[in-house]
Amino acid sequence: MGGNKAVKVMQETDRLAVGKLLTKRAHIAPNSRALLYYKQQTEYTYGEFNKIAGDVAKGLIAFGAERGSHAAVWAINLPEWLFIQFGCAKAGIPLVAINSNYRAYELEYVLKQSETTTLFIADGASQPGEYLAAIYEICPELRTTRPGCLQAARLPALKNVVFLGKEQQPGMFTWQGFFAKSKTISDKELAVRENTVKGEDIFTIQYTSGTTGTPKGAMLTHSSYVINAFETAKYQGLTPQDISCIPLPFFHAYGCIAVMAAVAAGAAIAVIEQFNAQELVKTLEGCQATAVCGTPTMFVAALEELSHHCYDLSSLRGGNMAGAFCPPQLVQAVVDKLGAREFGILYGSTEAIISIMNRWDDSLEHRINTLGQALPEVELKIVDPQTGETVAAGTAGELCIKSPSRMKGYYKMPEATAQAIDSAGWLHSGDLACIDTEGYCRITGRIKDMIIRGGENVYPAEIEEFLTTHPKIKDAQVVGIPCEYYGEEVVAFVRLQAGQSATPLEIKRYCRERIAIHKVPAQFLFVEQYPQTASGKVQKFKLRELAIQLLSEKIHKNRGACQNEQTAN
Repeated sequence: MGGNKAVKVMQETDRLAVGKLLTKRAHIAPNSRALLYYKQQTEYTYGEFNKIAGDVAKGLIAFGAERGSHAAVWAINLPEWLFIQFGCAKAGIPLVAINSNYRAYELEYVLKQSETTTLFIADGASQPGEYLAAIYEICPELRTTRPGCLQAARLPALKNVVFLGKEQQPGMFTWQGFFAKSKTISDKELAVRENTVKGEDIFTIQYTSGTTGTPKGAMLTHSSYVINAFETAKYQGLTPQDISCIPLPFFHAYGCIAVMAAVAAGAAIAVIEQFNAQELVKTLEGCQATAVCGTPTMFVAALEELSHHCYDLSSLRGGNMAGAFCPPQLVQAVVDKLGAREFGILYGSTEAIISIMNRWDDSLEHRINTLGQALPEVELKIVDPQTGETVAAGTAGELCIKSPSRMKGYYKMPEATAQAIDSAGWLHSGDLACIDTEGYCRITGRIKDMIIRGGENVYPAEIEEFLTTHPKIKDAQVVGIPCEYYGEEVVAFVRLQAGQSATPLEIKRYCRERIAIHKVPAQFLFVEQYPQTASGKVQKFKLRELAIQLLSEKIHKNRGACQNEQTAN
């Protein structure tokens, strides 16, 4: 890290399609390590990576998959996931990235809505057979169909299913059987196909994480990812000598761009199949990783693991955190305890990939307390959510983005696209933010999460950050619930530090002495964990529902006790 060597190796003028990005990287350094699976003790060079991805593309061409038809992958972070992703890119087939936490209902929705024709599926993520059971539930015709001859009533577009394993499954091609198909396509045919893929073509359809509402498929182009990958690599200071550890799910935009940035830089990628704090820290040590990325919850868990066991992380220099509110104390702890001295925060979304990022050489104060500045070619503005007017520097409002990495729109959802992207091309993020006079940005919350208590705007992220200043509190999540008197009331879900105990009254007194009365949570609920998506985002709508339920039960219980007391009297 620490320089622009990454982008000097492959000129930024080479704004390639994703498949060609890998082809060129393999040509430059075929014997350099590309993928490191520490737990499996498996490695792939860039030459091997490119060859297998090419075979995937050939297999899809042999299936008769036309340019623009859709393939999908449903698996944890297996090597095959990346081979499929880059293989689809080479064949000009947009890849539908399916959330590894989905179950049958959600799987059916995404496959049908995306009109997927080929599905690659692994074994269960948490228990053997769960993925297979789900696809057979929604596509029972597979059990009595020869591979490649599928006609499914509920999924009329789906024609081929490939099982990422050696075992023969009814109605599916095995991984080996799929590669046997690829042998019927020549290298020349593949090259011709790959050369038809342009930067403006759709590379992937990534569905919103579903923290609220129905998932929407954001259409991202090849150039969206390639341009963003080079800029992200530059800001992170990645070079071909780096080893970037990626515990994030590949289906998520953050995990995807982390992979792309490493490929753009020619760095090696150390992979975690499924996040586990112990596996993450073991991989960092075993692979001698120099960079690591992840969500706040991942780093909280990693720091907890480090408090119990010793690891040699002396190779670690940098990385980044995103996906949710990043408390400054947590970022400081990563710098101090993991030794990631070039570590920082970034801001991204499914709809625009990475838009704002700290540079590796920004001051520590900026890297801990802000998201950094806009990437090159990214325009930002902050508008009043009510009027749409641009606000002054330092004033909170909705963050709007113009970027070459912005999505084309949501697949087959023109109304949702029009709501997200205005007529002037600005993407309305739904996030509340402020930008100072130097261009450094801070997120203050979500518009939908903003609480209006008695006419006062309350920003959950501000209270969450404050609560972590209490020595007993590990982290907190703040939501608003309906209240007859104030309109909304503030509720805080709190996780305590290991071995600590506290009472709601104790925490409330701490707040009353330090922040405005309208920001002090009315209720404190102590929990061990938060409901999360597979990408590590806290599902606040579930916390809101839980708060309403628990407080309703509490009120009902108190009323019952009062009635019993009156009866007894």
